[in-house]
Amino acid sequence: MKRLTAAALACFLASCALPPASVAPAREAATGQIAVTAHPLASQAALAMLDKGGTPIDAAIAAQMVLGLVEPQSSGLGGGTLVMHWDAAGRKLQSWDGLAAAPARVTASSRTDTDGKLLEAEASRRGGRTVGVPGTAAVLAMVHERHGKLAWRELLEPAIDLAERGFPMPRYLHGILSQPDAEKNHAEMRALYFAGDGKPHPVGTTIRNPEYAKTLRRLALGGPASFLEGDGAKAIVEAAQRGFRPTLMTVEDLRAYRAVERDPVCAPFLAWRVCTMAPPSFGGLVVLQVLQMVEARAGGRFDFGDPAFAHLYAEAGKLAQADRRKYIGDPDFVAAPVAALADPAYARDRATAIDAGRAAKDVKAGVPGKQRSALAPDENDPVVATSQIAIADRAGNAISITTTINLNFGSRLAVDGFVLNNAMTNFSAAPKPGETIANQMAPRKRPVTSMAPTIVFDREGRPVVVGGSAGGGPIVDYIASALIEMLANDRTPAEAVARGHLSTAVAGKLQLEKGTPAAALAPALAAKGHAVEEVPLTSGLGFLKRSAGGWIGAADPRRDGAALGN
Repeated sequence: MKRLTAAALACFLASCALPPASVAPAREAATGQIAVTAHPLASQAALAMLDKGGTPIDAAIAAQMVLGLVEPQSSGLGGGTLVMHWDAAGRKLQSWDGLAAAPARVTASSRTDTDGKLLEAEASRRGGRTVGVPGTAAVLAMVHERHGKLAWRELLEPAIDLAERGFPMPRYLHGILSQPDAEKNHAEMRALYFAGDGKPHPVGTTIRNPEYAKTLRRLALGGPASFLEGDGAKAIVEAAQRGFRPTLMTVEDLRAYRAVERDPVCAPFLAWRVCTMAPPSFGGLVVLQVLQMVEARAGGRFDFGDPAFAHLYAEAGKLAQADRRKYIGDPDFVAAPVAALADPAYARDRATAIDAGRAAKDVKAGVPGKQRSALAPDENDPVVATSQIAIADRAGNAISITTTINLNFGSRLAVDGFVLNNAMTNFSAAPKPGETIANQMAPRKRPVTSMAPTIVFDREGRPVVVGGSAGGGPIVDYIASALIEMLANDRTPAEAVARGHLSTAVAGKLQLEKGTPAAALAPALAAKGHAVEEVPLTSGLGFLKRSAGGWIGAADPRRDGAALGN
């Protein structure tokens, strides 16, 4: 992989067609250091930091600041972030939780108003009440303090330059802003992205964001803590007073926020050790359970083109989803049985419940560790936009970051050049009287997420796969299937991320990616009793894999991403 030339970048951003989801890009060349992000300009910024002698976290911060500019619908300073980091010298794996959190004052759910009445469902998904206390700046600052080498101000220079000089309107962003009623729905983004006729600026049009540049200059001069200093916190709260129902968040909530280091959760799959995020991510445990259940029942054949394996994979997903809906919440509030859920013996036991010939209709949570729970299941299905970053350097360090503002354009509220999240919608519905749900809303609690940045190790303890995915609830399926392809079937990252998807993330449905070979499985799977639905499944995968000559990597062809290395 090489840097993009100016001509190649212009082609990529403006007129070159994305590869169909069912067609893999060409095999990558091996490199010593590499960055995969959701946009080539972010990948370039990351690689520039590595070239300066920076670490993967230095590179990731530079990439995130650029993504907040060129991919504002998916992540940024107004959102939340999970970090998985491998320190080669210390041979230490660490993970950090920077998810957006509830303020000190909350209602029973994002749909419950302050008077206790239930709000209209669709309207309550956006606006000030949905904004959680952002955690991205805090968690990036924490990891940089421990593992960064370059000065914080250097990391922001690429994004500042692009915000002032401008960047070409990306195709993926343009597609989102071309949906019906987009100008009306994104009124706070009108001046940045829309022309006078109410349509978004054409792909390739130069977009500038001077307010974002101003914010980043303040952060560059004052350090990450300056994000909330001066009028920073006040401006965020005032912005979150707008839209459908004003926020209950205060300046004190913003200043009280702390990122948290959490122990990764790991489990075996074939010859490897797969490590990912523990709660409040449910995504990590679902991925581990699916991998272990299919290993237990697949007989060594992991063929997604075979309806028998696709059925097995879907049934494993349903079992894992039932477990997470019952047991997973913020670990500072809920004692989830993490070790028991990740135990291979538990997965093998769960896998015995899979009927090879028929889809289960009423899937219940298991009893991990044989400890029964009175918790009620969470019926909420997360729908998240999100972005993925995966980076490795020549010293053997690696990082996987998944970052989000939740739905595309989050709350649809903007301040100081960035967009505020709507993470509060990731909490469960209000519990019924006498009922307790692991993911129910509570003061300063963090809602669960499907995000699951992942690093895989070989028998010698070397990282061999690094990555994760964007894409809402189906993130767990995107990651699990990509890992199966790369580990069990020895696919390259490019081959793994481009395959058609199937997902059980929506309760009661088996979704197949429309327009890909996965959709051809529909008749056979329907015959086994699955409620099959062919839909677009717009993943945002980004993965690195160690090869004989170094790292190879790929970004999801469904979006604007790029893998760049040297």
